[in-house]
Amino acid sequence: MPYKTGGETHHGGVGNEKELVELLNTNPEMHINKHIQECAASAEKPLWGHLGGTTQKADCDVAVGDRRYQVSIKNHENTGTFDWINTSKLEEFNAPLGQSIKAAIDRFKAANHGNAVTPAMRNQIADMFSSEFDRITSDQLKTLLGTLYVKYPDYVLVNHHRNNNLILYPKENNFPEFIAYPEWEYYLKTSRAKTSRMIFRRKDGIEINTDLRLRLVLNNGVGALVGQSEKNKCSIPCLKIQQDKVGTLLAKLVNTVIDTVPTVHVLRSTRIPTPGLDLLAEVCSRMQTLP
Repeated sequence: MPYKTGGETHHGGVGNEKELVELLNTNPEMHINKHIQECAASAEKPLWGHLGGTTQKADCDVAVGDRRYQVSIKNHENTGTFDWINTSKLEEFNAPLGQSIKAAIDRFKAANHGNAVTPAMRNQIADMFSSEFDRITSDQLKTLLGTLYVKYPDYVLVNHHRNNNLILYPKENNFPEFIAYPEWEYYLKTSRAKTSRMIFRRKDGIEINTDLRLRLVLNNGVGALVGQSEKNKCSIPCLKIQQDKVGTLLAKLVNTVIDTVPTVHVLRSTRIPTPGLDLLAEVCSRMQTLP
């Protein structure tokens, strides 16, 4: 859905990444744009671009002159979580874990391919992922989080829908649970779901919930794995790190830049509604000109 520039009232903020990019490009006076200009020490207008595909962790980038910054976009309502990472490249972050899970999934697929999916099969997959969590050590968790931090873009931009605002913050000094506690022991605590664990850290009798959740799941479910899905022909294991308690995270951020999403108003009382003519005009505008 493109950002509305034709006089319509725009409610509820921006809905997706492309819309957000267009919003920032068409409103250079926003605080976020001014901040990027200051970082680049340039008066040139920032140019935002959407990055498609899944090969990078950045969702968009912004260029000011010859300076370019990458940005990860997080959509957030008043409740819920968002992902820091959702990847099928498990071996990139933890080679033993990735190899072990791949072997287990291959065995399950060979034994069940073509069979109708049953609750017992779903439980078997959940139990398999649950057992894999036990293989993850403290050092592996810290390596996973540290590697993710290094690969992350320069900035994070939270699209806070309920508050109708945008919160930009730099990676630096805002990812303490990823890199700031090398002397602490990191470990996993079970939750109600077999396929997820909460990441905790402890030292000298102190135990801290990082509010980060580690998940192991199939990207397209069990049906696609065993050839019983018409929509998806394959299903592979994925690793996710989710942020719980997003409100708590936002309250602790430093060096934030906040903008209220501008709303485009229209004086409807000055316009006589003509839905039939509007539709005809829209159709005509799309027609080819006659020779």
